[in-house]
Amino acid sequence: MKNDQSKSEFILAAALVVMGIATRLLFHAFAISNFNAVMASTVFAGAYLAQKKWAIAIPIVTMFLTDLVIGFYDPAYMAIVYGAFILAFVIGRFYAKKPSFLRYIIVTLGGSLSFFLITNFAWWPFYTTLYPHTISGLIESYTLGLPFYKYSLLSDMLFSAALFGGFEMAKVYLPQTKKEVLTSF
Repeated sequence: MKNDQSKSEFILAAALVVMGIATRLLFHAFAISNFNAVMASTVFAGAYLAQKKWAIAIPIVTMFLTDLVIGFYDPAYMAIVYGAFILAFVIGRFYAKKPSFLRYIIVTLGGSLSFFLITNFAWWPFYTTLYPHTISGLIESYTLGLPFYKYSLLSDMLFSAALFGGFEMAKVYLPQTKKEVLTSF
């Protein structure tokens, strides 16, 4: 049973990576910044995957493989972006402790908002030519990040609803044998 659970978790993790890659590359090709399933996949993995290694690997592998195509950027800032996704995994664990609709809303918004706050805060000190190191510079960093956050929040809500809702519906409507596999996560 343990081996079946590991295999099931690996398959789910791989599917989440494929979904993240596909959505990030597709919407990037249409110049729709930050609209993808990476955050939703990460929070979902934090909520449902027992094996932390697969859950943490999802955003790292997804981002790295898509960055190979889209292009790498400042290594320090990349580390912050990847770290913000790992925090989203931790936020997803909050849902796993006692699943509810309220916790779903909290983890979805929490993942999205924490990513926005962390990554825009990082622009402020690392990119001195863009923003002065003052409170007004920090506010400007957040203000200019809002158009990107709009797409992040929209995609996080959309893809999270599909993942969490689809998974909960599958647990209800699939035959018992498959339901047991799904609840083993």
